[in-house]
Amino acid sequence: MMLTQLASVARRTGYPVIEVPGWKTRGRPGGMLAVRTITTHHTANGGAKGNYPSLRVVRDGRAGLLGPLAQYGIGIDGTIYVIAAGKCNHAGKSRKTDYLNPYAIGIEAEAVGVPGTKGDWPEPQMDAYARLCAALVAEFNLSVADVRAHKETCAPIGRKSDPSFNMAAFRVRVSAVNLKEAPTVAAGDINLDSDQWKDHKFTDSDVAAIGDPTLKGKSGAWSSLLRFPPAVARLRREVRDDTSQLRIDIAAVRSDVVDMRAELVEVRALVQQLIDAAAPE
Repeated sequence: MMLTQLASVARRTGYPVIEVPGWKTRGRPGGMLAVRTITTHHTANGGAKGNYPSLRVVRDGRAGLLGPLAQYGIGIDGTIYVIAAGKCNHAGKSRKTDYLNPYAIGIEAEAVGVPGTKGDWPEPQMDAYARLCAALVAEFNLSVADVRAHKETCAPIGRKSDPSFNMAAFRVRVSAVNLKEAPTVAAGDINLDSDQWKDHKFTDSDVAAIGDPTLKGKSGAWSSLLRFPPAVARLRREVRDDTSQLRIDIAAVRSDVVDMRAELVEVRALVQQLIDAAAPE
């Protein structure tokens, strides 16, 4: 089965979509059998420059792993790359059948992938990521619980660490997406000093957020936002009043507590194994 609707699904996000040539016939032998999981990844790009420098690897594969490696890619600025309609090599050994390649759509978002890395996960990219997952959930009649991180689906647990953000908080964000609303960019979430924005081309969503139609199609630094103080003030007020952010923060704390409890259980099990191994027969 080839998922030739993936480009139209991506366009429901409101973010720019690039159809990589040949995507409708690209995939691993056997094709998709069904869609039961949306698996999120990061590219672990080592700090490579550009909006989506990992495209060639995701499309063609790497040593020891044939491409394509995901159906979608997401650039730093939120642009969505449609790479393959068929089965992709992204899941590896997994905990459940539903997480395996024939049943899971893979999304490779551009990032260094080390927690706390400056420049990783800018707001436009995270917004596009959440909106794409929401669009896929709706398209394939899934639940938000079916949006899983590679670190959650892999076997054994701990084999993978991607993506490098909190998934409980991300799923809350996905559940809050309204695809009928145009995406917006909150000025307070943009790192205005980051080089990655200096040649940014303003998109329709940027224009809507800033409130200045003369920017449409132009290129310029995100610091241009500072030229529009009324719009910036409005956006900052909206961010402060955004109750969904509060829900995300609470969910993140709860997830961290759950993660710590799980790690304690694993530590206890390892200690018991060491004790058992050291015990005389």
